[in-house]
Amino acid sequence: MITEITNVFGNAGSITFVNTFGSRLKHARTLRRLSQAQLAHACGLSQGTIGNYESGRRKNPQNVFRIAEVLQVSPAWLVLNAGPMELPPSTPLAEPPAALSNTVWPLPEIDPARIWALPLHKRQLLAQTIASMLAVLEENE
Repeated sequence: MITEITNVFGNAGSITFVNTFGSRLKHARTLRRLSQAQLAHACGLSQGTIGNYESGRRKNPQNVFRIAEVLQVSPAWLVLNAGPMELPPSTPLAEPPAALSNTVWPLPEIDPARIWALPLHKRQLLAQTIASMLAVLEENE
């Protein structure tokens, strides 16, 4: 009877081993079809930081909320493997990673890390302010 319960070889689906923060990060990044460099750019981090997280050389995920937001996964799942991986649809997210993959940062005078360092409510305020300013500038063309 125990062999029936523990027989994972009878499972027709694939089994993904995501036992660590690094393996969950790599799994989510791969699912989103992002390179380490693309994810790093979208988060305002270095590619080395992402690589170190994935390899386990860097253990404390200080940027987990930014990373989770870009990957559209639950921060609790990413760090603790707690709860579902996917976020509920009503959760506010950053731009979809696909939209970021082939673009150049449009504001070279402003470091993206400064924006990502802001709390979510301040980033939302900044986004609303920029959207309003763009609307005015577009009207005047």
